[in-house]
Amino acid sequence: MANIQQVQKRMLVSLAQIAKDINLNEGDYILIEKRDNGVFLRPVDWVDKKQKYFWTEPWQEKMQRSQEALENGDYKTFESMEDAIRDLEDLANASGNKNKTL
Repeated sequence: MANIQQVQKRMLVSLAQIAKDINLNEGDYILIEKRDNGVFLRPVDWVDKKQKYFWTEPWQEKMQRSQEALENGDYKTFESMEDAIRDLEDLANASGNKNKTL
């Protein structure tokens, strides 16, 4: 959506007309890039909003557990993708059988 704005004192422009469309709110941050003889604006957080999920507590807990497993040597290596898939299938079958015996 094209929009023409007049630059105000101190180089201010209003984004009010498109802010709702791009989920931009007061206090949010925007990335400003000079691009192709123009200016490109994109909403961002301290991290890119598209990657914000990664910094949530549940994801960071998963990453911490993964890091600890690596450091403790708690992982398997496989000679082939088929071996890895077979191992996953064995785990799934063992888990499924455990639930059936209860």
